[in-house]
Amino acid sequence: MLKVSMEFIYEILEIMENNEKESFEDIIESISKILKRDLKIHISLEKLNGLTYEEGIISDKKFSIPIGTTYFSFILTGVGIEKDLDDKDIEFLRILALLIKGYLKKKEAKILKDLTFSFISKRNINELFEEILKKLEKIIPYTSANIGLLENDTLQYLSFRGYEKYKADEFINSFKMKREEFYTLDTVLRTKKPLLIEDTKDYPFWVFIPQTAWIRSLLMIPIIYGDKITGIISFDSDKAYTFSERDIEKVNSVIPILALSLENAKLYESLKKELEEKIIIEKSLKSSLYQVIRIASDLVETRDPYTVGHQKKVARISVIIGREMKLPQERLRFIAICALLHDIGKIAIPSEIMNKPSFLTPLERSLVNTHSEIGYKILKKINILGEVAPVVYQHHERWNGSGYPLGLKGDEIFLEARIIAVADVVEAMTSHRPYRPALPLESAIKEILDKKGVLYDPLVVDTFIHALENGKIRF
Repeated sequence: MLKVSMEFIYEILEIMENNEKESFEDIIESISKILKRDLKIHISLEKLNGLTYEEGIISDKKFSIPIGTTYFSFILTGVGIEKDLDDKDIEFLRILALLIKGYLKKKEAKILKDLTFSFISKRNINELFEEILKKLEKIIPYTSANIGLLENDTLQYLSFRGYEKYKADEFINSFKMKREEFYTLDTVLRTKKPLLIEDTKDYPFWVFIPQTAWIRSLLMIPIIYGDKITGIISFDSDKAYTFSERDIEKVNSVIPILALSLENAKLYESLKKELEEKIIIEKSLKSSLYQVIRIASDLVETRDPYTVGHQKKVARISVIIGREMKLPQERLRFIAICALLHDIGKIAIPSEIMNKPSFLTPLERSLVNTHSEIGYKILKKINILGEVAPVVYQHHERWNGSGYPLGLKGDEIFLEARIIAVADVVEAMTSHRPYRPALPLESAIKEILDKKGVLYDPLVVDTFIHALENGKIRF
């Protein structure tokens, strides 16, 4: 039986935990060296070919254990160099395979996270999808790839990579694929399913174009939002039989994120343009700022009927708290503006998530949590709202530094954001939500008192309670 010490296990775990920047193959090579050195076992990694995740091959000396996640499919294979392997040895190797699978899932989660939040730091749709194509290049063996937006049965490429190698980048940049002219596009739109062409020379409906004559295999996958195809992601290769059904599975796992990101980016650009146009039109009027704020606030609430009036109620509570703190009138007006716009970033969150009648998944919750940063990015580009943007950015920061997105704490957080944080949580708890009925006011009071000095500014909490007890705040 193999002699496995705790030091050996720790060494294996340390390799996985502390070498995230290394490739998966490098990690396996490091583990293999330790196994060969200490246990006289040699392991290697092969791509999954024919075996399912539940199957494996084990003999006296040789073993083959499948390891599969969404993106990665490998077989851990090996052989005992000096002795036969007994049942306990095999059980240890299965545990090792599980550890490796856990490492793979961690890398997979990072890829998903990067794809999900990449739109936050991008200024437009083109930059967003360029980043996504770069990340997909790590898991799909393409020569070139593109992402196109579908409008009126015509595909217009928004982003592409790899075509410069064949001097076809200018052609792709201006090329529009029309459904009636291309059987490939028509097939994907008609079936709403991926199209895999293993060899274009054997495909009877392939349309020959001189600029893309080098393409030998193609993979087209629809990007579906709701039940509508909004775009298509395609992969090309200059070699036949490059892509497989497994590649479709890899991309399919991130298609929902692509669809959400596309929708978010479109909404972001649309809202920014709409707000800026309204400000330009009415900039000569003193009331234009408040009109834009009300419109922006109403835009959020029309997408989330369960929180109608939420921003206005938070603004009312916040102003009362500020008045009790003896803040000047000009600062009270500023707090009101910040509170009215504190959730403006939710315009970029799909309504399917905002109105979900059950608790959100971790991924959905992470997406919702981006609204403060999205709101900041929208508002900072509008001159007269530039000072509001940082407060909107910070309204989910917490007194002890446990909030987001920056992890600020104490006085590092703007006073306006600390006031809005208390007003926001009280109003939210006492209002109806899709996933729960309204909670009693006592529950909200208990929340802010129990976490006073932990999550919430003690002075703001005390001021709110004082105003409530004196009838200045009513629910």
